[in-house]
Amino acid sequence: MKWAYSIQNKFKAALLLGIIFMVIVIKNIVDERNVAALGDSFSAVYEDRLLVESYIYKLADHLHQKRLIIDNAYNQSQFGAVKEELNVHNSAIQEIIKDYELTRLTEAESMHFLAFKSDIGDMQKIEQALIENTTEHKRVKMQMDDQFMNVSKHLHALSNIQIAEGKILNDNSKKIIADSSMLTQLELALLIGIGLIIQVLIFASKSLVKKETSKHILN
Repeated sequence: MKWAYSIQNKFKAALLLGIIFMVIVIKNIVDERNVAALGDSFSAVYEDRLLVESYIYKLADHLHQKRLIIDNAYNQSQFGAVKEELNVHNSAIQEIIKDYELTRLTEAESMHFLAFKSDIGDMQKIEQALIENTTEHKRVKMQMDDQFMNVSKHLHALSNIQIAEGKILNDNSKKIIADSSMLTQLELALLIGIGLIIQVLIFASKSLVKKETSKHILN
């Protein structure tokens, strides 16, 4: 308790409390940044991962429907009759690709996405060959099957990227929350410290007043 009696003026106490106050202000600023970062993280999970996963699902569904149409046409030798059906799916795929391009792509994702778009373009050329070629359907159909495998491979890779990136965003969110929790505990400790300091100063002041009073009475 002797240190309390050594405080001769309010300046030292104000300086100490000012430092603690600045620490709390800085903590609040960091908290605001953490909240903003957490908001960005949640936004990225939805806009760049969950939404993209829905695009991948829709692309896979359209490709599956196209394959069923082509296989059925191959069995019945009626490629010319399915041209409009294929065009409907092709148009839908192009619209989804446009939406996909508006999202934020990682380096690996961009590589697979570009390859996917290239394979889709090649696939449509093979479809046209199937419709127009009346003598080499078997050979062209084999090319189409290989192309379906290529686009499926890229879609699978893109889907795995969403899972991996989603995990990274989730881990970052947990870290932000953990940091905020630690800073909150620090702030609480500082507030308790301020309370203790005030109590000690009040007690010391009362003790000094009593001593001065006693001396005055003795005199």
